[in-house]
Amino acid sequence: MLRNKKDGSEMLMVEDNGGGMAPDKMRQCMSLGYSAKSKMANTIGQYGNGFKTSTMRLGADVIVFSRCRGIDGGSPTQTIGMLSYSFLRDTGKEDIVVPMVDYEKRGQGWNRMVRGSLDDWERNLATIVQWSPYLSEEVLLQQFMLFKEHGTRIVIYNLWEDDEGQLELDFDTDPHDIQIRGVNRDEKKIHMAKQYPNSRHFLTYRHSLRSYASILYLKLPYNFRIILRGKDVEHHNIVNDMMLTKEVTYRPLHLPEGIPKDVNMIANVTLGFVKDARFHIDVQGFNVYHKNRLIKPFWRVWNAAGSDGRGVIGVLEANFVEPAHDKQGFERTIVLSRLEARLVAMQKDFWSKNCQIVGYAPRRRLSDFSEREPLASNQEKSAGTKQNCHGSSTGGVMTMSSKKLEKGSSPTDASSEDEASYASIEPQQDPASDARGHQMLRHSHSKTPTTKGAEHVSTAGNVECSTKSKKDSHEAIKRLKETGGPTMLKLLKDLSSEKARCKSLENELQQEKQKTEEMEKEQSALIEILVAEKAEREKEEERLRKSLTDASNTIDQLLEKVRKLEGTKLLKCKVESE
Repeated sequence: MLRNKKDGSEMLMVEDNGGGMAPDKMRQCMSLGYSAKSKMANTIGQYGNGFKTSTMRLGADVIVFSRCRGIDGGSPTQTIGMLSYSFLRDTGKEDIVVPMVDYEKRGQGWNRMVRGSLDDWERNLATIVQWSPYLSEEVLLQQFMLFKEHGTRIVIYNLWEDDEGQLELDFDTDPHDIQIRGVNRDEKKIHMAKQYPNSRHFLTYRHSLRSYASILYLKLPYNFRIILRGKDVEHHNIVNDMMLTKEVTYRPLHLPEGIPKDVNMIANVTLGFVKDARFHIDVQGFNVYHKNRLIKPFWRVWNAAGSDGRGVIGVLEANFVEPAHDKQGFERTIVLSRLEARLVAMQKDFWSKNCQIVGYAPRRRLSDFSEREPLASNQEKSAGTKQNCHGSSTGGVMTMSSKKLEKGSSPTDASSEDEASYASIEPQQDPASDARGHQMLRHSHSKTPTTKGAEHVSTAGNVECSTKSKKDSHEAIKRLKETGGPTMLKLLKDLSSEKARCKSLENELQQEKQKTEEMEKEQSALIEILVAEKAEREKEEERLRKSLTDASNTIDQLLEKVRKLEGTKLLKCKVESE
């Protein structure tokens, strides 16, 4: 934070000791449109908008100092440029004018580098001195003395204020941090960050620049430093905040056209519980990096009801998804949707398996249901087989209640609980029918031991079905039909029709599933086509933008040549007149 010597207001300064920007590069960086020549309409160039949108979001005005060592054997240069909303507003400019002045090193001194006319250069300097925080050209040049050799210094001034007249940026709360006021600042989370240190970055990255900068890069190069208000930012990997960590490898399949097919294109996902998870605070999400740069901090992919998912955090580097222009998110593509769905599945699986370790009630996993379903199906089939066996051996015993079985047959002929429970749901018959049923039951049991191959009855009530018992069953059904068993026959017909109806519904369900799969395939194909078309449009826009840039540079060069020729002709006229 700096002080404006003209009015004492606070300013924000960002600088680096990199290679700096040459005059042409500086103009490309700041070119919303600039005027460097007299008697020419201002031109508007589109060279990207990251610098402009970010600086204008923080303050009304920005001035840039950049020193560049010689490129391709050229002399070192230094450039001053100003993008001022205050200047454009107060002077009523219709076009966006960016005044700039350049200097070139000759020997031990710095000389003015005039691109157009000297009057234009001096007019630009006067505009910068009037509308910048610096009182003269000498004070402006003193800023370059702060560079060791080369680099760039950006000063943003006339910072924006909130509705209460306070600066949006907070320089006072922490002398080694820059924070923001407003909706992103939650005093409750700030208090929780002190209580739960392992969740500190999740709770503070929205309002604290130091917290956000510490997780901005996945890996920090050995020769790279971030210094915030005189103090180094300590790099932090949120893996150090995890426990019970698990690593999962995700490899995207069926990438759309325009994205290179690289066999090494994978994402190594590390997830686990935050070490403060046992306190059941709502901390969760994935830090998604792209080429080492954080794009989506603590991306909450699973919005479950209740406490499900709490405490699970993760980190991954996904170089196969395309960041948005503001680097604060990803372009919504099918590749991102697939990644999101996979992360949701990872979090659900990890949570359901481990939530009880941090004090939550155990959850039933989907895999439990899938494992139990075949078992239940097998039990139903087994029970059905038992019932068929008992029904054929006793000649209609399933229509009797368990009490009537005890009266009309021996205990060893009953099929135990399965058969009894099945019999209990059958409609009651009249007493005459019951008597006839008991007679048929006794006749069946008295006949069965004297026929070929008597059935073996186990101590548990399980009866083995034989060919003879099936024949006896048909005979018993025939006798029931003759002696008056319409209820049993009606029940069998109802069961047969119900089975046919279930089969029909199953076929319809299968057809609907096939239709759904086909529609999903069509949707996926359509999305891939749209993504490919978008990529083509972006390529065409980039090509046209480059052509426009080249044309603009060519025009500038031609105009420069014309101006030189005009100057040469004017000089000849003066010589001839003398």
